[in-house]
Amino acid sequence: MTTLVKYHALGNDYLVADPELGAPAPGATATRALCDRRTGVGADGVLYGPLPGPGADPQGMFQVRVFNADGTECARNANGLRIFARYLREHGRTHQDELTLRTPGGDVRVRLGGSATAACTIDLGSWTHRIATVADGGQVAGDAELVGVPLEIEPGTTVHATAVHNGVPHLVALVDDATTELAARLGPLIVGYARFAERPNAELLTVEDRRTLRVRIWERGVGHTPASGSGACAAACAAHRLGLTDPAVNVVMPGGTVGVEITEDERVLLSGPTSLVGRVTLADEFVPLLRARTPR
Repeated sequence: MTTLVKYHALGNDYLVADPELGAPAPGATATRALCDRRTGVGADGVLYGPLPGPGADPQGMFQVRVFNADGTECARNANGLRIFARYLREHGRTHQDELTLRTPGGDVRVRLGGSATAACTIDLGSWTHRIATVADGGQVAGDAELVGVPLEIEPGTTVHATAVHNGVPHLVALVDDATTELAARLGPLIVGYARFAERPNAELLTVEDRRTLRVRIWERGVGHTPASGSGACAAACAAHRLGLTDPAVNVVMPGGTVGVEITEDERVLLSGPTSLVGRVTLADEFVPLLRARTPR
C-alpha cells in the first residue's frame, strides 16, 4: 500500500512521498504521474523523503528531494521545505522545533511554530544577483549581475529585470501592475529566455509601499502558481537591492500573504502558514504507472 500526504502553502500544493509509507523512488516518471491533475492526485510538486544517506539524523537533520510537476528536480523550494518540516513533526519523525533539511541546493534551517497550524520560518541564507548567461555559440559565457537592467525578452517587449539566486535562479521584473494575466504573458518569455543558461522562475513585482509588495509568479516546470515562498523572497531581495523597501515586508500573492525579512547579515527569512489537505492511498492499478515509461 502506498500512502501520500498532501499539504499546501497558500495554494502552492505538494505531495509528501515518504519511503516508510511505500512511496516510489524519486524520479521524473513517478512525479509526473502523481502531479497530473486529471489522471493523478494533482500537485505542484512532490517532496521525496526523508531519505537515508550521509548526514541524515533523526535528531534534527533530514534529507529531502523536491520535484516540480513536470518531473524536473528543484534544488530546493521554500514552501515545499516548510511543508516537509511540518510533516516530519506531525508524523512523529522529530519533536524538535528547529530542523535542518539537507537538499541538493544546500542545508536549510526551519523553525516550526508552537502548533501544526502556526506559521513557520525558513532561513534561505544569502543570495546573489548574478545569473549564468549563454553566448551566441550556445556556450555558457559566465555569470552576469542583473540589477534593474532593461532586458528585451522578445522583440518589442522589455522588462526591468533583477536576478536573484537563492539556491534557485529567479528573474524579478518590476512592473506598474502585477496581474495574473501579465504573468501568463511575460512569465513563459522570461523562463524561456535564450540568453540564460538555466531557466529562472519569473516574478512580476509591484511595490505598493516600503513594507508591502504585490507579486505574481510563473514557475519553471509548473506555470502560474498562486504562491511561492522562494519567489516571494526573490521579489523582496530585488526590491530591497533597488532601495524601494524596508528590510521586513509583506508579500501579497493570489494565495495569500507571507512575511520576508532581510537580516543585518543579509540572510533572507520567510514566514508563513501551511495547511494539511489529507492522506491519499493509491490504488493498486495506479501504482504501476509510477514506473511506466513516459510516452514520447
